[in-house]
Amino acid sequence: PPTPAAELLSIRPEDPVDKVSEKLVYRYLHKRRRLPQRRNGYTQKAVVGGHKVYLRTGEYAEGTLGEVFIDMHKEGAAFRSLMNCFAIAISLGLQHGVPLEEFVDAFVFTRFEPNGMVQGHDNIKMSTSVIDYIFRDLAITYLGRHDLAQVSPEDLRGDAVRGGDPFDEDPSLYEDEEVVAEIELSANGNGHSPQANGHGADVPVNSGSRLVSEFDHVVASQGVQAQRRQEARLKGYEGDPCGECGQFTMVRNGTCLKCDTCGSTSGCS
Repeated sequence: PPTPAAELLSIRPEDPVDKVSEKLVYRYLHKRRRLPQRRNGYTQKAVVGGHKVYLRTGEYAEGTLGEVFIDMHKEGAAFRSLMNCFAIAISLGLQHGVPLEEFVDAFVFTRFEPNGMVQGHDNIKMSTSVIDYIFRDLAITYLGRHDLAQVSPEDLRGDAVRGGDPFDEDPSLYEDEEVVAEIELSANGNGHSPQANGHGADVPVNSGSRLVSEFDHVVASQGVQAQRRQEARLKGYEGDPCGECGQFTMVRNGTCLKCDTCGSTSGCS
């Protein structure tokens, strides 16, 4: 039987916009997005474990990361070639759409020599390897991951005030000093004490016992923390978090690390 006119009108051809959008997404995911010929970026020089490391980045027009270059001061031809190939692989991944977050999660906290103290960087002061330092820097700069920095941007401000002092947090701790100051100001300066008020009450003079007690409490807490650090060193804790339970109880197990809490390892059996 013939199709009614109402049904013919209800049948609409496939929307060409959907086809175009699907095609654009398909080509974007599978085609390399090249950087402009002249690009912005920055060069960061630092010293990791006594070795100079130069990190150079290349950015797209909107400011996203598109390539990295890694150069070191004291390395042989083989190590230099490996670092160059590693930088090329990371750059190709970024240009083909791999998020920087994936690289950061994969390479942060990798441990090998050279490592240790970092000099010349405002936010990073320690790293477990050169690769760990590089991706910490990229995460801080392009992802805002200040949780990976040992020094936050607020600490670098000229008007920054450090916290943690109990005397700054509790103004009532200065009440005893204010009472002593008021008594000193009430003297008449002629060698005679002030006249009594007739009520027979003693003047509440305090020499700052509350301040002394608070200071003793702070000293005692610092002593407890030092004792805990000493116990951790005696147990052989490396200071790295466990990837399974998150506890900072990783001990050396040959060339790898083993968690003293859950028993998991960092990759070796």
